[in-house]
Amino acid sequence: MKNFGIIVCLVTTFCFSCSEKDDLFNANAVRTPPIISVPNQFADPNLNQQARDLYTRLINITQNGIAFGQQQPFGTGNNFPVTNALEQDFFEVTGDYPAIAGFDLELISLQPDSNTPVSSLDEFVNRFTTAVIEAHQNGSIITISWHHVNPNGFGSSFDGIVAKFLEGGEFRNEYIERLSRAARLLNNLVDAQGNPIPVLFRPWHEMNGNFFFWGEGFRTTQDYTQLWKDTIKILSEDFNVHNLIYVYAPNLVSNRSEYLRNYPGDDYVDMLGIDVYDFRNGNYLNNALRNLEIVEDIALEKNMLFALTETGLENVVDNTWFTERLYKAIRSSSITYTMIWRNDMTTFFHAPFVGHASENNFNEFLQNELMLLSSDIQ
Repeated sequence: MKNFGIIVCLVTTFCFSCSEKDDLFNANAVRTPPIISVPNQFADPNLNQQARDLYTRLINITQNGIAFGQQQPFGTGNNFPVTNALEQDFFEVTGDYPAIAGFDLELISLQPDSNTPVSSLDEFVNRFTTAVIEAHQNGSIITISWHHVNPNGFGSSFDGIVAKFLEGGEFRNEYIERLSRAARLLNNLVDAQGNPIPVLFRPWHEMNGNFFFWGEGFRTTQDYTQLWKDTIKILSEDFNVHNLIYVYAPNLVSNRSEYLRNYPGDDYVDMLGIDVYDFRNGNYLNNALRNLEIVEDIALEKNMLFALTETGLENVVDNTWFTERLYKAIRSSSITYTMIWRNDMTTFFHAPFVGHASENNFNEFLQNELMLLSSDIQ
């Protein structure tokens, strides 16, 4: 009987640890976003008027609700051919475009730049630019992240790369070349009226994790903050990129101290973010609620907007996830936007496609008055 009692206890503990515990969720909590004022100075002191106007627009959007977005919502995120690719699935399911459309510069450093009339880099920039302009024309606000490729090569060590990107380092020229390529693309983002398209730029994100070469354990905090500052200085001063609102976005944190550990300073950040995914360990709702509260407190102190910059449940294996997990996590938060990750194919996606079992739940989630799509923010 004693052994049976232990088994029952272990099974009970296991079941509780695997199920979502809603102890931090308050169904009576009311969303009351503070009114943020436009900063006197942005991370880029020469930020153009279009980006300044976007910041003001984001302040107004925050008062009306939460802008909802998706990373590369037009299908197959990394531009590789697959037989079961998802194309335009967001619009097909919702009948609208996302309020936030995400893009990533990951592949830009891998494109050969030959002396031919049209190089692979030219084609990449043109394809990327066309996609961003189309999303902008559809009414989406643009955000761009950058999963930098390891300059040592795939599968190589992450140790010390950040230090080698800094002044005098082995990879300094490589780093500047990458920024030059990014600047070429970013300065190419112009709308039909000839105006620059503003971008919520999220470089060196999730720096408190250990899965990128700029993550914890592979560099010092000082090297990280210098890399952040160098990125702004080189893009703005050397390459005349003035359409970027800089967003600082760690991965899931345990406390305020962890969130601010790598923070480069108020003069170098325009907006705060946090990335929190659902890994089916029973902790998503509490993790999201706790992290959003941590960031909201910091944002209020710093007079900054903030967002749930990445979230999602891979392959949406819970058909009520959007209403019972994501909505509960954000409904009382003052976030400006939230963005789920991309859809590539029917074996890797974060928004339902036509015919998926969570399609109706997704639309029910989006029909909440709080949730804003492209047509709601015009």
